[in-house]
Amino acid sequence: MNSTGMKSQTDIVRLTQTAVEAAERGQWDIVAQCYGERGALLATSQTPIREASDLLKLDGQIRDRVHTVQAVLVSLLGEATATRQRLQGLHQRLEGQSLPFVTISRTA
Repeated sequence: MNSTGMKSQTDIVRLTQTAVEAAERGQWDIVAQCYGERGALLATSQTPIREASDLLKLDGQIRDRVHTVQAVLVSLLGEATATRQRLQGLHQRLEGQSLPFVTISRTA
């Protein structure tokens, strides 16, 4: 393997590790950027990737993190929907009630 191929493989591993770290911090734009750059390197790579099994493990970590975040988001969206429905019900009940007119006077 020539030095260009070795550097390419090193860059692929580095980008993958950076993507894992970014996923752990919830920086999904950086994850996408790293995968885009990694994909471009893989597309032009002439040599097989020696660390392919390590890369797959790191990819698995990112996939697991994505699934965890998706589950949290689904839960939060469910809670937000329930809260919105409760607020709408409260608003409708308050609209149906006639509130007494209150006069406030102030004597000096």
